[in-house]
Amino acid sequence: MKSILTFTMVMVLACGAAADEIFVPDNQPGTGSTNVIPFKGSFMKTDCRYQALYKASYFNGNSFTIKDIAFASTYTGQLDTTRMQIRISHFTGSALSPTMDLNIPAPVTVLDASPHVYSAAVANSWCPIGLTCSFVYNGTDNLVIDIRYTGGKNTGSHGGFRYTKGAIPRNWAYGNFNAVTQSGSDTSAGLKTRFTVEPISITASGTPKPGGTVLLDLVAPGDGTLTYQVGSSFGTGPIGIDCRQLALSFDALLIITVNGQLPTVFMNFGGNLSTAGKAQASVAIPSIPALVGISFYSAFTTIKVGEPSNIKSISPSTMVTITS
Repeated sequence: MKSILTFTMVMVLACGAAADEIFVPDNQPGTGSTNVIPFKGSFMKTDCRYQALYKASYFNGNSFTIKDIAFASTYTGQLDTTRMQIRISHFTGSALSPTMDLNIPAPVTVLDASPHVYSAAVANSWCPIGLTCSFVYNGTDNLVIDIRYTGGKNTGSHGGFRYTKGAIPRNWAYGNFNAVTQSGSDTSAGLKTRFTVEPISITASGTPKPGGTVLLDLVAPGDGTLTYQVGSSFGTGPIGIDCRQLALSFDALLIITVNGQLPTVFMNFGGNLSTAGKAQASVAIPSIPALVGISFYSAFTTIKVGEPSNIKSISPSTMVTITS
């Protein structure tokens, strides 16, 4: 697709739907230095907590759903753990705090498995973790991945993974699954990471003033022809949907829009995406001057029977402020 500095996004096919792979900082699993943090159980004293900061600039303003993450192993083998937990959070700070929970202000648990085996079958290749829940990235903020495990034990030569010096800040805590404060940090040796993602976005345009119309363009390339549902609310919640989050608030506006109670105001808030995974909804703002200054947020989901909660994808939310 395109390459910007050290950002690479490559189109692949996964599970019969369009998916992308985003590599930070590059897509070369066989190059770079080797580091044993965080996946060398003996070095980490069987327990570990690790965090890595991914700047928004790596994602070039794109929103997407993270389906899996992978790291580039230098060797073969596996890490057996009695429990592994991975959380991802949006993060607006510019640097990781020594107080680790401050780095994940809105964590979504994308893996919590007891036990969990992390395998590296081929050296110098990408080794997926195998997430059990997805994360909706908003296209704006930085990201922090928080990995922790207990009972770690390596077999083979597992534990060494690639990094590119200076690319990804990280911190860690030796021997403590529940660590509050880091025991070490640096700004240069976070592991190379591959994100498997599905693009999804909602963007607003038009005339956001009384008597005007706001257009909401929905894009989910992997969900062509699926039923969609748009909702709007006065806040970003979030609302929990199984292990995922919808960045809307459960309020009166959401009930009105989802139930189609004002179809001449909130138009095409339900329907089917095109074969390309696109649709357009709109909001006809009433000609009421008192509405000026009010902000609302909109997001959409796609529906597919058999998916968790029968919802395949969840978009980030977009904000509209009514102007004069």
